[in-house]
Amino acid sequence: MAHLVNTKERDTAFWKFLAFFLLSTLLVVSAVYFDTRIPAKDNAIMREQISAYKTQADAQEKFVRSMDEAKALIDSLSRPGSNSVYLNQLIAAKIRELAQLQYKDSSMYSRLNKNVLDIFLRYQDAANKAVSMGDLPRQLDDYKAKYEQAQRDLDNTRRDLDVLRRSNNPPGQGTF
Repeated sequence: MAHLVNTKERDTAFWKFLAFFLLSTLLVVSAVYFDTRIPAKDNAIMREQISAYKTQADAQEKFVRSMDEAKALIDSLSRPGSNSVYLNQLIAAKIRELAQLQYKDSSMYSRLNKNVLDIFLRYQDAANKAVSMGDLPRQLDDYKAKYEQAQRDLDNTRRDLDVLRRSNNPPGQGTF
């Protein structure tokens, strides 16, 4: 067998080739790996967020349903012949249910639900006051109409009195 003269250069060239080949193959394989792996993590994060949004939307749907039921109960307070004590107990139970359904964090939904609860409590108080006043608003309107009529009558009477005073006192004579 013949002895090759450039064996050393051939060996170093082979090792350089092998190193660059492995390096380039490693780069391609790692690029493919990260290209497929990172979107999978992003998808998992997005799935978690969507799940959280769905949970939040379901909770808000329950809150809105309960809110509609509470509104219907409060509206029924003004119906004639309704049992206001029983209805107020049902309303209180519905408002407690609303308080349990609301979010307890600092999100927008939490602040909105808290404000809705406050408004419902005020609405219930206003409805109870309106029920306790009974026929008072109609009576007040009647009294206003009577007052306006009495004012008109008073003005007419004052004019008539002035006319009578002038007719009984000829010009140049003193007034009573």
